[in-house]
Amino acid sequence: MTVMAILQDVDKCMRCNGCVISCKRTWKMRAENWGVHKTAYDQRVIIKSQKRVDMGPFTRYSCWHCPSPPCVRRCPFGALKKEANGAVSVDPTLCNPGGTNFATGATCAQQCQTDCGRGGYPKIGFGSTGSGETHQFTTAKSWKCTLCHGRAGDIAAETAQTKADYIAKYGYPLPTNMNKLPGTPVLADHNHEPSCVYTCPAKAMRWDDRGQIRSYVTNTANGFISVVGDGSMYWASRKTLLVPPKADPFIEDHVTPLMSSLVSSPFAKAALVPTLLAGGLMAVIARRQRLADETAGEV
Repeated sequence: MTVMAILQDVDKCMRCNGCVISCKRTWKMRAENWGVHKTAYDQRVIIKSQKRVDMGPFTRYSCWHCPSPPCVRRCPFGALKKEANGAVSVDPTLCNPGGTNFATGATCAQQCQTDCGRGGYPKIGFGSTGSGETHQFTTAKSWKCTLCHGRAGDIAAETAQTKADYIAKYGYPLPTNMNKLPGTPVLADHNHEPSCVYTCPAKAMRWDDRGQIRSYVTNTANGFISVVGDGSMYWASRKTLLVPPKADPFIEDHVTPLMSSLVSSPFAKAALVPTLLAGGLMAVIARRQRLADETAGEV
């Protein structure tokens, strides 16, 4: 199966939040945190500005779908899985927060969240009323973006039984707008897109072969000056130096806008070098004073 990925061209994003609303509706999420604009168990994808006071660029925050995800390796119940198409999926019927797998003796201590190298994208809570046609969840589960696993990609090529299992567990296959890269061949995985890609009116998100996306963003003819990402999520801009979007609330709300302002503003870049030099000089002076204090009175 082709390893797929999502590319967000942040220069095109209008922050209409269509992708956020589509994700909520597609996965029947419950609004547990009204007005809270962070990744959470009831908010698996958000769009935030990488600069202060919402000046843009507007960046998608969600799971990166890492090549070797620690959340998959650490789940004692095997509820998280690295799929053949690159997605990191969650099976809520296997997820048992706080429970113990008596076959292995391993206990869930929310490892999927605490071990995430991207700041804790899996979130545990009452984030959904159900993920398919039959399952309704009344206990907390682990939730995250799954690239709409079971509903997007090459669903048509699955066997009749597997397709029926997907529908029962995740819901019916999603439609497509063929939001692929320009000039790339049509793949079977283009038959069904993740809901965020399908919904985007600005076509700021593309769903395509990961290798094709990497070639596209690194081709100098396409004019991108900044590209970040890994796994099955990539971000690119022709105007702004991007900071990799992580999920930790502190990084997400404070450090990222600060760093983006530093590396993006010409005035800030002009001030950055002398600031760093001054900071380094002060550190040297402080260290020498500390050494002098420590050796004072020695013979």
